[in-house]
Amino acid sequence: MVNAPKNHFRKHKFVDREGHIQTFTEAVKNLGQKDLNVLVYYGVAGIGKTSLRKELPKYLEEYNREYQHPEVIWASIDLQLEKHREKTTFLVTLKNELQKNLQGRRKINFPAFEIAHAIYWKKANPEIPLRKENYLFFAGDNVIDGFFGTVDQIPYFQVVPAFARALVNVPDYLRKWWKIKGEAELSQLSEMEALEIEEILPYFWAQDLENYLEHTSESAVIFIDTYEALWDNHRSDGHSRDEWIRKELVPGLTKNVLCVISGRESLKWESLEEKWKNNLSQHKVEELLENYCTEYLKVMGITDKEIQEVIFRGSEGVPYYLELSVYIYEEITNENRKPAPEDFGGNHQEIAARFFRYLAPEEKKALKVLAIPRFWDYDLFEHLVTKFNTGYTTTDYEDLCNFSFIGSTENDNLQMHHLMQECLTKTQEKEKPDSVKRVHKTVLEYYSNQIKDLDIKSITPEHETALIEAFYHAKEALEAEELFKWFISISDPFYKAAFWQLISPMYEETLQTLEIKLGTKNPNVAVALNNLVVLYRLMGNYEKALQKSQRAIMIDRKIWGDEHLNVAISLNNLADLYRLIGSYEKALQKSQKALEIVEKMSMPDDPLVADISTNLALIYRHMGKYEEALPRLQRALEIQEKTVGTEHRNIAPILNNIAKIHQLRGNYEEALSNFKRAFKVAEKALGPEHPEVAIILNNQGELYQYIGNYEKALKTTQSALEIREKVLGSEHPDVARNLNSVAVIYRHMCKYEEALPRLQRALEIREKTLGSEHPNVAMTLNDLAGIYTDIGDNEKALQKYQRALKIVDKIHPVEHPEVATTLNNLSELYTNMGEYEKALSGYQKALNIREKVLGPGHPDVAATLNNLAGLYRQMGDYEKALPLYQRALDIREKVLGPQHPSVAITLGTTARFYMSTGKYADALPLLKRALDIFHKSLGPEHVYVATALTDLATLYSKTGKYDEALLLFEQALDIIEKKLGPAHPTYGQIMNRLISLYEKMAK
Repeated sequence: MVNAPKNHFRKHKFVDREGHIQTFTEAVKNLGQKDLNVLVYYGVAGIGKTSLRKELPKYLEEYNREYQHPEVIWASIDLQLEKHREKTTFLVTLKNELQKNLQGRRKINFPAFEIAHAIYWKKANPEIPLRKENYLFFAGDNVIDGFFGTVDQIPYFQVVPAFARALVNVPDYLRKWWKIKGEAELSQLSEMEALEIEEILPYFWAQDLENYLEHTSESAVIFIDTYEALWDNHRSDGHSRDEWIRKELVPGLTKNVLCVISGRESLKWESLEEKWKNNLSQHKVEELLENYCTEYLKVMGITDKEIQEVIFRGSEGVPYYLELSVYIYEEITNENRKPAPEDFGGNHQEIAARFFRYLAPEEKKALKVLAIPRFWDYDLFEHLVTKFNTGYTTTDYEDLCNFSFIGSTENDNLQMHHLMQECLTKTQEKEKPDSVKRVHKTVLEYYSNQIKDLDIKSITPEHETALIEAFYHAKEALEAEELFKWFISISDPFYKAAFWQLISPMYEETLQTLEIKLGTKNPNVAVALNNLVVLYRLMGNYEKALQKSQRAIMIDRKIWGDEHLNVAISLNNLADLYRLIGSYEKALQKSQKALEIVEKMSMPDDPLVADISTNLALIYRHMGKYEEALPRLQRALEIQEKTVGTEHRNIAPILNNIAKIHQLRGNYEEALSNFKRAFKVAEKALGPEHPEVAIILNNQGELYQYIGNYEKALKTTQSALEIREKVLGSEHPDVARNLNSVAVIYRHMCKYEEALPRLQRALEIREKTLGSEHPNVAMTLNDLAGIYTDIGDNEKALQKYQRALKIVDKIHPVEHPEVATTLNNLSELYTNMGEYEKALSGYQKALNIREKVLGPGHPDVAATLNNLAGLYRQMGDYEKALPLYQRALDIREKVLGPQHPSVAITLGTTARFYMSTGKYADALPLLKRALDIFHKSLGPEHVYVATALTDLATLYSKTGKYDEALLLFEQALDIIEKKLGPAHPTYGQIMNRLISLYEKMAK
């Protein structure tokens, strides 16, 4: 084996960058004169930007020795390491670098950043204890060394005071900062969500650095290398990938901090913000000048002028190729022959190929194989060099780093310089394309085996990497249809585990491959589009989902015609999407057309008819047309029972939906019966711990909550939660849904200390898995706001409602039911706050949307009418209030039936209206009827019964019927004490009325 080529520039003087070094030293000397200081070096790959970056700290050392004070501190980060591109890891790495570089001289603390990051980390990882062994971000001597466990052991709002007690060991300037600014700013973190804290981490980092520099009168330099890596596979994102650096980090730094950025391209910040025109200094790193190349070649023993000229022309002044030429020269002389000009020159590809010829045969074979994967660890290295009989000894794995073009990645894997990798790959593709394909296929099999039969609850970052790398090689190894079939299979566990953000770009690439190779009329293209529809729908990107769905239908129609089965399937998918985005009329039209196509094909008992009927029923359910929905679900059930039997897994979801319809109509016994049957079928067909079993349990628990059986509700929903956490993992979106359900039950029980953390955790999961602007995030925000309203924290409630409204406004069309729901809830809050004009505007907007989208007879319209009437009553506008109450009652009686609890709710609010206007005779029959409905539909011990008893008792008290009032107050008090406990606010309210009655009776 020959000696591996070394990096000769490491041994010799750094050449031809004096101008850039001078620019840097001047920038350091002038620190403090400009608000922002950013120095950019850019140039092509291999030109020596990293070498320049590594050279510059030497001049800082000289500068410090020369000036002694003020001193300059510095830290470097290379974005070539993928983890470093994440905001939090970026900041932690720079912090650790600064602390490491200063070790032994003085101590630099980052208290605000460390507290903020610890709370952020804990909120983002609620299931993991905050211990040193788990929390690996910080290294060295930290302010929070004695702080570990605090975030776990006490509530968030006490973390900052607890930390304050630990400040005895920090410098005086930090204690001063803490009193003036730090404590006030950090105390706000307990109220913020994980993503909100993540956004402001750069601010705290910059503040800590500024405090240190101000105290020491020092300056700092931050080196950021391989800046272009931020856009790796994200070119379409424009400037969004580095926005947090441009907008949050750099502007937050003091005047005494210089940022030095190295990358392939100049930054376009000046075109985005005016301020950068005077604060951004950019310099292109050009090819080495000929005289410097000649000087370097002389040092390396190459004195022949003709050879020097040929090497310079061929390398074009790029240090990487210049170094390869030197190695070629050395190998020729080692062969005891005289180098000649014709041994050099040519383009970059020829230089690399010529260099390659001087390697040992086993090295050539190994490097050719290792050029195909993007990186490798020992196992992959051993597998490849053995599989392809390269002759390279596996014990020499670590010796690969002797090659100047091979380096280590952040995970201690090995990686070939992309210029050498490109050269070797192109040469092999030209000479032996089948050989290249075989290596791709081997690497594909290697990674595929790592994720074969993957348990969805055990997916790790290593599995994600395996999928990414397997897909990279599958594109090269498989034909289009093979690729599509393979990817559908291999990505399925990631789909089920909600790794939608990970697999959706791969689906897009697969789709492009299918279109290029097979054309847009291929059926697989439509299948891929429909799969993407599902992914984008799950991620809440309805706009993209809609575009894909419409394309799928167009392709299916071109291939099969308008009346084909595949067209019906695509129409059914599109209908489901329209239902989700609130376009119920369009959804109804598409679903009916899909059913019509299938029925024309004489397929009355086909499972597809059942699927379409189920979707059609869901549309009718959301439109409030329960009488239309139920028979379609019953038909779907009959078809499935006939084709697959009464105990097949397909039966359970239909029974679940039938139960929901009965629940909405107030038929609680029917609902419970169907939920139980659905559970029995699902449990038998799928096992007791299947996610579909959990769905039914959760819905059944919600029914128990509605009828006031909170103990059963909690037990059932918590059982569902345990299943989902065990099978799907603690971070799955379905777990978040379950947490929401449990929290709502606790809210109805007024156990806010139990409800709040569950909703916060649900929000964190949904933001992490679905993105911060998903409609499910808005739903959780709505529930959080409801709790804050209940506990009287109107400011927090308002913040959550406004954020929820912003999300639904952005995602949904303006006239969407979710927008109306949020407006309705927000208006209730405004009513409580006495801001009647805002409440009135919100209710009217919500009413307009609901009437237009859902129809004037929908129960949700009645709910808004009822709330709007209540607002007019509080405003004293009784003439407007009464007809709204009457209209709400008419809708609810017509749609839900005269015995539904919602009818009783409207009867109660109308009665209270009459009582406020002194019309007790009009109120009495309404209150009696409401009590009777609650009693029959919910049982004699429901809290709604207690509410109706209290209202009727209040009326009797006002009309002098004290004995009747006393009896009813006592009954209501017994129910509340039994169901909610004597500490519940409602218990106190009834007790106050009872005391008032006693006082009246005493007179």
